[in-house]
This record gives sequence, structure tokens and C-alpha cells, in this order.
Amino acid sequence: LDRTVALKILSADLAKDPAFAERFNREGRILARLNHPHIVSVFDFGKQGPFLYLLLEYVDGVNLREAMQAGEFTAGDSLALVQDICAALKFAHDEGILHRDIKPENVLLDSRGRVKIADFGLAHMAVRVWKGEGFSVSGGSPGYMSPEQWASGPVDLRSDLFSLGCVLYEL
Repeated sequence: LDRTVALKILSADLAKDPAFAERFNREGRILARLNHPHIVSVFDFGKQGPFLYLLLEYVDGVNLREAMQAGEFTAGDSLALVQDICAALKFAHDEGILHRDIKPENVLLDSRGRVKIADFGLAHMAVRVWKGEGFSVSGGSPGYMSPEQWASGPVDLRSDLFSLGCVLYEL
């Protein structure tokens, strides 16, 4: 299609686990539905030989951690950035998807300064949470995890907002 893409290849060991492979395929289908200007697009996913892969939109830029280390953000810059992240999270949440790992490394800024949320690898469908049933959590980045995520308790969209609050504090 004459465009640059990113190819994310997962460990062959992960592909050997049938439960992980099924989860990967399920989440690949879910993530491919997310079409939002502030979310990295998934073009394809699958298995080739012993590897599972994701074919993703390539974002020519840096992650937010790198941008923060390169220079200071004004209050206005920070609020504009967080507003874009909130729009993307609202879209994902409306689709029943939690990110579960919002942190500066998973927020990309392209060469024009546009925001793209990446790495929904820990994403889970949240429909059960919204019906009040909840589900257990594993994974996440410790410095950005909500208390209920730490406790492996039920989480909902508020956990993503807690993590985003940590990012805003750092900004």
C-alpha cells in the first residue's frame, strides 16, 4: 500500500501457549476495530511460522517519556495533550476496551506533535466490568497502576484515568 508500517513480533514461546494465542487472536480482532485519530491503528495480526505478529501504524516520532526528557511542557501543552489522550480513552472505553497500561512510554507523539496511544497489549474487554461483574487483573506498570489494579481486583475505566492522572502529574 506504499506506506511505512511497524511490525511487532512476539516471542515464539508465547505462540506455543494455546491460551495466550487465543487471547492474542481475540484481542487482535478487538483492537483492529479501534479507529480513532489518537490511537495507533492495527492493520493486521496473525501467526507466521512460530511467531505471532501485529502489523501497526508507524508513528514517526518519540514517546512521551522521550519528549519530556527533551524539554519542558507548558501547562497549556500538557492540557492539550491530556485532552487528546482522554478523547482516545473515551473512544476505547465506549467500545468496551480498557488500556490498562497508560504511561509515557505508551503515548507517542508524531513529528507534528500529534498524540497516538499505543500498546493495547494488556487491553481487555470491559463490558463485564460495566455490568458490575468485574474481572481480575494481571500486568500493568507499577508506577501508574490504580490501587485496585495493584490488588488484582476488579477494574474499570477509572483505572485508565488514574494512570492518566499519574502521567499528567509528571508533565
